[in-house]
Amino acid sequence: MKAVKITTALVLLLGTLHAELSVANIEKMVEDIKAKRTSKMKEDVNITSPFILVRQEDNSTIKTFEPAAVKPIQFTLGAIMNNAAFIDGAWHHQGDEIDGFRVEAIGPDKVTLKQGDHTVVLYFKKTKSILTFSKE
Repeated sequence: MKAVKITTALVLLLGTLHAELSVANIEKMVEDIKAKRTSKMKEDVNITSPFILVRQEDNSTIKTFEPAAVKPIQFTLGAIMNNAAFIDGAWHHQGDEIDGFRVEAIGPDKVTLKQGDHTVVLYFKKTKSILTFSKE
């Protein structure tokens, strides 16, 4: 009885597959694939490209294949001595300006720079230990 049910199911499945794969159906499927497709996305969606830059002065656009580069803020704190900080090869005091940033505070192990609402805290660069220990 179980074999009869399985055989009947297989015959029905093969019959359905054969009907779906007729030449006329295959040609219809190919034509449907070739037909021009329309987007179902709403017209009012505004997608901005990362490859178009807008000039603020005259509101014109520039097409480019490079995304706008953002310069990373990078300062190097070399030393702190007598309320002065050695930053990027020069000595600076509280209130000095470095690349648009104002030196807000100089602590024993850090320097705070500020530009508007943006604050950068500089710490000493961690160095690798040059001491090595070995068992002999």
